Amino acid sequence: MAWLVLAALLLALVLAVNLKRPSPSASSEDVDPEQAMKAAVELHRIRRRFDVSWTRSQQRREAARVRREIAEAFEGGDE
Repeated sequence: MAWLVLAALLLALVLAVNLKRPSPSASSEDVDPEQAMKAAVELHRIRRRFDVSWTRSQQRREAARVRREIAEAFEGGDE
């Protein structure tokens, strides 16, 4: 009996959440195509800059690793 009440409350909660959500078609009608294109271009710029900075970071990390290996090789050669 308690599980039936719990199931009814859960169903009511799910329905309430679905009713409060805005419909996808209503939000897509409010978007100006020009603003959407500007936003897409800006996101592309951000992504491109992020990719460049990530690549440079990887290159710096690899260069530091190679410098450490070279330093260790020189230190080990003295023995």
